Amino acid sequence: MVLAGAGCAHYTPAPLDPAATAQGYGERRLDAPELTEWLSAHGSRRPDGTWSSADLTLVALYYQPAVERARDGWLAARAAEVTAGARPQPDLQSELGYAASSEVFQSRWYASVNAIFTLELGGKRGARVVAARARTAVAETDLEETAWRSGRAVRSAAVELTAARERLADADLGAERIRAFAERLRRRYAEGILSRSELAAVESEEADARAAAVREREAVAGSIGALARASGLPSEALDSTRLGVDPPPVCPSSGTDSLQSLALRRRPEIGRALAEYAVAEGDLRVAVANAYPDLSLGPGFVWDQGVNRWSLLLGLPHIALNRNRGPIGEAMARRQESGARFAEQQQAVLEEVASGVAACRLALADVTGAEAVREATARQAELARAAYERGELSATALEPLELAETRALRDLHAARQRLATAGLRLETATGAWPPGDVRWPDPKDPVRPVQEASH
Repeated sequence: MVLAGAGCAHYTPAPLDPAATAQGYGERRLDAPELTEWLSAHGSRRPDGTWSSADLTLVALYYQPAVERARDGWLAARAAEVTAGARPQPDLQSELGYAASSEVFQSRWYASVNAIFTLELGGKRGARVVAARARTAVAETDLEETAWRSGRAVRSAAVELTAARERLADADLGAERIRAFAERLRRRYAEGILSRSELAAVESEEADARAAAVREREAVAGSIGALARASGLPSEALDSTRLGVDPPPVCPSSGTDSLQSLALRRRPEIGRALAEYAVAEGDLRVAVANAYPDLSLGPGFVWDQGVNRWSLLLGLPHIALNRNRGPIGEAMARRQESGARFAEQQQAVLEEVASGVAACRLALADVTGAEAVREATARQAELARAAYERGELSATALEPLELAETRALRDLHAARQRLATAGLRLETATGAWPPGDVRWPDPKDPVRPVQEASH
């Protein structure tokens, strides 16, 4: 009884508090002391006070519940290794009896105590440990993939914010040029040189340009909110924060072989597929080991109506008469399926890199063509403005050239944005993290500083 009481575990309740969780989300801030400690521990430095996508990726790794879930899953998988390595616990059996008569024996009482020890044969424990370690590797790659995808979401939102800011600048420039042109026409209309219908057409175009600028301004605000959500922050957390401009993604000029090799090393899906194959291999080892019976030893003592006896029980529990063919065959099929899944994942990554390089080069060609058009229209507009200043060209003749210059600039920026999107796609295909001089958290020690201090 003393041994049984000493070995008892105690349950500690830990109820969830949904209201507190929701309140905590709304109170997240970039200047929280625990977050500042986390950022400093992983190399985030902001001397000018601006936040890059690399810094915000660290924020996402700290705040995003998906990363926390994957981290806890990794810790649970490590705990399961202890369970897998446990040896069978001994059993203790006792019996007490009373005889109906005492004609032969000295006493009517009968008592016995037996201890049963089970010895696993066939390498069962080693097979369980191998399978459990493989599941830990799966959980670790799941943590890496979750963190990587959180970082990619931040990087994508940052690229979209840069594009939205550029579109807003183009819209403001276009609105300002149409406004200046409308002002010139209004003066001509006041002088009686221009008809009302001609002025109304330009004023309608001016109103459309102002509305487009307002829409782009709202799009910038929406992009900031999307970046905040990708970082695990409330939408308003970045309203007063200075956001830096990340370097644009770069398209490679060489072949795809080096990028494909890089992707196979860095993409977390590849590591996960390999770890899942190791799990299938471990499960097969467990199934083969279970084909062997265990050996049970039961030494005991019997006091049989005044006679003392020692006994030894020998047993073979769980004898697999069919050599465990069913589970072994299923495990072999699962292993083959895992191998096919790895080949499928590997091919998908290689194809994604190849298509990303092709799309990136096509976008780069579009940028080159848009730059040539922009330079040509800029020269024409500059010559037209000089002629207008000399009085050789009317305002109505200058306006189409300036608008063409504005459209060419907008088209160039749109081509560059498509190039940035293609480069981002290629970055993702190769398994890159957001750029920045930071030290990403090691999955082998995935505990936040605040949690470590509390323990």
